[in-house]
Amino acid sequence: MPAVNGQHESKESFYHLEICCRYVGEKYGNPATAEWTNRDYIRLSSILSHATGTQISPNTLKRIFGKLKTPERYYPQKATRDALASYAGYSDWENFLAQHPRPKQEEKELARQALAVVPQSTTISITPQPVAKKRGWPLAVALIAFAALLMWWLWLANKAVADIDPGDARLVCNNPEGENPHSAVFKLVLAENFAGIRDSFSIHFGDSRRPKKILPGVLLTHYYEVPGRYYARLVYNGKDIDTVAIYLQSKGWTATATVERDTMRVYPIISGSLFKGNKMTVNTQQLLQAGVDTNKTFFVDFVNAQPTAIDGDNFELTADVTTSPARAGVRCSQVKATVYGERARHTLFTIKPGCTSWVNLQFSELVKNGEEDDLAFLGSDLTAGGIIKLQVIHKQVSVWINNKKVFETVYQQPLGKLYGVNISFAGIGTVNKVLLKDLGTGTELKDGFSSP
Repeated sequence: MPAVNGQHESKESFYHLEICCRYVGEKYGNPATAEWTNRDYIRLSSILSHATGTQISPNTLKRIFGKLKTPERYYPQKATRDALASYAGYSDWENFLAQHPRPKQEEKELARQALAVVPQSTTISITPQPVAKKRGWPLAVALIAFAALLMWWLWLANKAVADIDPGDARLVCNNPEGENPHSAVFKLVLAENFAGIRDSFSIHFGDSRRPKKILPGVLLTHYYEVPGRYYARLVYNGKDIDTVAIYLQSKGWTATATVERDTMRVYPIISGSLFKGNKMTVNTQQLLQAGVDTNKTFFVDFVNAQPTAIDGDNFELTADVTTSPARAGVRCSQVKATVYGERARHTLFTIKPGCTSWVNLQFSELVKNGEEDDLAFLGSDLTAGGIIKLQVIHKQVSVWINNKKVFETVYQQPLGKLYGVNISFAGIGTVNKVLLKDLGTGTELKDGFSSP
């Protein structure tokens, strides 16, 4: 069947596309896609861009979901299908197809089709032809046996995919540490007795770039270009198998801007000092010199990626910040604070009330998402300034906004020592003061800020 974009696809393809669209609708939170309005498609476009790094326009989404009618059924290109599958929880479109084999026809239907292809006598007669029946049934039985054998083989293949143990595969990085920028070289190492499917692995790099497939014995290089600590995950059949930390160290504080939906470039701020009157910020002139289109939605990350002796399970991070005033592309004025551990991170996200659907929290293995959890307690307008605090005492977390405790929880996986901090703003924000302190030893990181 020719698709609107010129690709020739079979009905099998649309069968899987419809399933994937249903999964996307369920994750979006409104599975009744036929009732979606223009606002839903605009919002989903933005969510997909953030989640997968692939920009799919609202109009393209409308064609995919059938909102915009076309003369022929629209079938999206491979990159778009990969993004939809990734948002639905799969590494790419091929992985999604592998997990959703099309159901086989019932045995009776196979037998009926087998009988239908048996040549019939050209002589018209009202008398049944027993010879034709004898000739048809052996073929039908053979087809049924073949179908059963095929189903058994598929069951074995799926079992092999599902039965892999974490020790059967390892993700190795030949050069996990470096300065900024850094090209990390990965390879996949399998156990000698590995019995799974060798081409079902992918790497999620821990930045905004899309996952990529990796094969055993083949090197794969990924380009990192913002200081910080990244946690590259080896994924097999939708499950995490291994994690490797990639560390781009900095010499003190750095500032890097990114523009929404621009997944190909970052914009290091290299002109002038980041500190102005003991406060850390950037101005419009610095952003323009870096190449940022300030009429679009942009973000600025202030990163200090240096190894510390601070215990990631027993510390306190206090940041006095002023978020961006309303401007082109900035309505919610969010700020996000992240501390990097050895193999995981803690992330605190605050935003204007009414925008909390966009926020998320992460404390080691514990993750909460504003699209799926009620995180209204993180809604706070800090455009006039405010204080956010993250306190961890023996893996017990407390979140404070303007000296008020708003959330507490407990996580299990230890962070180990801390490797730096990242404070990110939408638009132009200011860090008035930041202090990272070990609650056991009193060790502090306050590089560039004077003592209180």
